[in-house]
Amino acid sequence: MKIKKVIGIIIISLTVWSCNKRSNDTLLAEAHGKKLYLSDLTDMFPLNSMDTDSASAVSTYTSAWVRRQLIVKKAEELLDEQQKNVAAEIEDYRSSLLRYRFEHDYISKNIDTLVTQEEIDNLYKSNKELFKTQVTLIKAIYIKIETETPETENIKKMCLAQTATNMKKIEELCLIYADKYDSFDGKWLEIHELLRLLPLNTNSDEVEKILMTNRFYETKDTEYSYFIKVQSILRKGSTSPLERENENIRNIILNSRKRELINQLEEETYNEGINNKDAKIYINNNK
Repeated sequence: MKIKKVIGIIIISLTVWSCNKRSNDTLLAEAHGKKLYLSDLTDMFPLNSMDTDSASAVSTYTSAWVRRQLIVKKAEELLDEQQKNVAAEIEDYRSSLLRYRFEHDYISKNIDTLVTQEEIDNLYKSNKELFKTQVTLIKAIYIKIETETPETENIKKMCLAQTATNMKKIEELCLIYADKYDSFDGKWLEIHELLRLLPLNTNSDEVEKILMTNRFYETKDTEYSYFIKVQSILRKGSTSPLERENENIRNIILNSRKRELINQLEEETYNEGINNKDAKIYINNNK
């Protein structure tokens, strides 16, 4: 009942504040001489909506604000002067924040975000040692089909054969008879993504070993047959395929450009400051 009453008061306050735009604020709370007004929250909550959710959020924030003021006051009372001296930390944080925002603004205005496939290819070819698979990768076709379906054995036989014609025929038959058929759009998968589609009692490590040397794997449960036809497989630690690394390499190139821009900004700002005599260095580092 008390919470509902508080929410009701806040909703009324929001209505009065929003509609009449009174010059005198609504006081929400105070603690140790500090006061929290409704207008202090305009950037945090949609006060114009004047619904129960907004009022509840204001009530929650107000309670948290009071708790924060009380704990800070207690800290001021119990900590010694050295512990309370945070001026250096505040200045360091302020400097870091200003630098970050300045650099972010400079980068956003100056960076070239166009990365060509040629640039990606060149970086990949010259740095293949950087792109190693962390797990086994596989390209495969997965089929789940009722064991008693008439075409099950025929599909299995075609999976064992290695012809493009068979692959097209397999797809056509599976779209009719299979419970699940997936070629994963020809993309590389981490092997666990494929093995989790097999029955729960499957020994994934054993299946992975089999797939390393066999192009076909079959298992069954009480109702279904499961087929995996391997198209390509890469052991853990192999060079990762370019198609999986495209976006990663693009980000590497963009991050390199960002670092170059930051270095450029620092150098230009440094030289400008020294030339304008905004700064002086009194120690000679030349040896």
